[in-house]
Amino acid sequence: MDTNNSDHIIAGEGKVFRRISDGFVFSNEIYLGYTYYLGGEKLIEPLRELPEHFEEIDDPDSEEYVDLED
Repeated sequence: MDTNNSDHIIAGEGKVFRRISDGFVFSNEIYLGYTYYLGGEKLIEPLRELPEHFEEIDDPDSEEYVDLED
């Protein structure tokens, strides 16, 4: 997390963020705010994103990434 801005989170080396609720993969750096869609569905009320809504995963674009689900 950016110590100067709590709405700015940064993943570790070779990692990116995935939103836990719908599995959407983001880059290695996110500015948190409100989301209006989850899983392609428009929300009735916008959701304030928090760091705990995300998890760090290995970057799927990395040459070292192996998808064990296939």
